[in-house]
Amino acid sequence: MFKKIIAVGAVLALFACSSIEEEKPPVGGTSSGSTQGGGGSSNSNNPGSSQSGGGDSSDSNTPTGSSQSGGGNDISSSSVPSGPSIRSIVIASNGDQVSEIFGTFHYTFSLKANESEDLTPFWDIARTDSCKVEKQDTRPPATCQLDMTNAILQHKLTNQYSTLHYDRVTTRIYVDGEASMWKGITLKQWNLKGEGDEAALGLNVSENETDDITDAKITSLNNVISFEYKYAGGAHEFRLSSKENGDFWYYEVDATPLDISSTEALKTIQYTTVKIPISELKGMGSYATNETPFDISKVAKFMWAVKYTGNAQNDKGSLVLYDFRASVQQ
Repeated sequence: MFKKIIAVGAVLALFACSSIEEEKPPVGGTSSGSTQGGGGSSNSNNPGSSQSGGGDSSDSNTPTGSSQSGGGNDISSSSVPSGPSIRSIVIASNGDQVSEIFGTFHYTFSLKANESEDLTPFWDIARTDSCKVEKQDTRPPATCQLDMTNAILQHKLTNQYSTLHYDRVTTRIYVDGEASMWKGITLKQWNLKGEGDEAALGLNVSENETDDITDAKITSLNNVISFEYKYAGGAHEFRLSSKENGDFWYYEVDATPLDISSTEALKTIQYTTVKIPISELKGMGSYATNETPFDISKVAKFMWAVKYTGNAQNDKGSLVLYDFRASVQQ
């Protein structure tokens, strides 16, 4: 998450003669493999809010030996791995569902001039009936939302399950012009106007927002060597944040074309797969000062963040991503 956001809401190892075990990818998105360059400076991050959810799923294929037959004789040849295998683990495939290994939903939050964005100007707080900002168990009516022109994000607002916040937005993934069962999680139409403005998608590793991988006792990501996901849209930072504000590792990702203005436009989106070796992650905060090597056990949340740069091309945009996974050495 961000260095400044307060709570609201590797080298890719190549082994000769290695065997590969990979989970079946979701049927969605046209992707082309590309590794973006990392580096640059970054602002900080903070805990966001996670909505509860559950359910784990895993589907993997394990390569086996092959048998060939010919000339009346059966000739058997098997491939025996002489080095470690690499397994692809799905972390969060569908933005409309909970993470396969964390059991948490993606969420969205924002900063305005280095402070949590005040969303009350975009909410009819004068109404004391169904528009109360306090926690409630039912989704408030859309009539509570006011003009969002000056908001950082063009999302719907809600106070369901939490105080007033941006609601989660998903985008249908199309394959060869046909709708798939997959939805990408979306950071929709950000508008960053000044220093300290930021917005991000987040994914906590636990429903307990203060937990990191160690606290949550998650072992499936031990020995991770890279992360990857499919995306289209604005330039952003992929961040792996600790429980301490401002301490995280990050990787910069370039922009690609994205038009989510209509169903017809969605059908033409070309999704790019970005693969991020952990050796290319850079530290921020004390991790930069102390040159702390990446440590998955310290990660509390994953972030896809945008921040004000003064560059109009980057300070406005949208981002859609899905099929977030990790490669783990076994």
